[in-house]
Amino acid sequence: MKYGRHQIDKAGEIIMSAKSSKEYDEAMQKINEWRTLHLTALDNLQSEILPLLNQSNITVVLTSRRLKRITSILYKLDINPEMRLGGMQDIGGFRIVVNDINALQNTKKVLTKQVPQSFDFVKIMDYVESPKESGYRSIHFIYKYKSTDENINGAKVELQVRTKLQHSWAMAVETAGLITRTSLKSSMGSDEWLDFFKITSSLFAIKEKQPILKAHIEKKYDMYCLMKLLYEANVTFNHSDTLKALRVSGIHAQKENFKNGYYILNIDFQSKFVTIQAFSKDDENEASTAYSELEKKVTDEGNAVVLVSVPKMKELQEAYPSYFLNTSEFIAAIDTVMENCKKLKLISRNVK
Repeated sequence: MKYGRHQIDKAGEIIMSAKSSKEYDEAMQKINEWRTLHLTALDNLQSEILPLLNQSNITVVLTSRRLKRITSILYKLDINPEMRLGGMQDIGGFRIVVNDINALQNTKKVLTKQVPQSFDFVKIMDYVESPKESGYRSIHFIYKYKSTDENINGAKVELQVRTKLQHSWAMAVETAGLITRTSLKSSMGSDEWLDFFKITSSLFAIKEKQPILKAHIEKKYDMYCLMKLLYEANVTFNHSDTLKALRVSGIHAQKENFKNGYYILNIDFQSKFVTIQAFSKDDENEASTAYSELEKKVTDEGNAVVLVSVPKMKELQEAYPSYFLNTSEFIAAIDTVMENCKKLKLISRNVK
């Protein structure tokens, strides 16, 4: 690539400990240029992966691409002192959402046998078979891009594949993380929220006939015990009510609707207002520059910004409901559990 791993590692070290604004700005410019180079690899990964799935009659519900946020990069470096920026494999991410667990398993079979021609396969992490401690479930494939252009040759990108149910859980965690200003998906934050999402993760796993969390297996929890725990936690801490109250108050979007275009989503937490800037697929450098400029103004308490790409603008809310504070699908599943608890009389006497 244009920047070697050592150069990016060094830039990452500088932004974590820069003693002058000039030093910081120069390192950040290098990181932004390096991050932008991953867009071409993501474009090609999408164009080569989707035909493979189509040939196997696998229906894709949603697709999206994104560049990792600077705030996420800094956080990851901060909590992992041994990690180096040049070794991050998810700077560029491509996500596929499928209908159900059967489609997910078929996708895994196809992609473990067939590697996109412009890529080398690096590794797979199956967080469905072995979910993360937080409850996160998805299958990740890491690829290395092969190109005659030395500027982008060797770029590593990540493909995430998950079911609609797993996607609703992950987006609810992101939404709660945004409003509590904690990285719940990294098991950071209040125990009340973390336990709530762990319980729902295991219940969703049971619905999809997958393994529940190791911690729940060790405690010998079954479905009824988990349902009861969810009901009690939800009544005590009002998690679903909190999420229900978090809809955005307004959306301001440019009228342009580009096919596979780039969109910058900027959510203001105080006004709960989302601004969307649109860029054509050919304007990726302009989009990346605008993204970088907005990131400089980001404050964890005030707003969050992300650069994404979807086939059509109208699919933004489905692909990134967390940026619209929309957890309706997740809440619907929780409401069903709550009602079933009442019907099955699983509620403790001291819980009203």
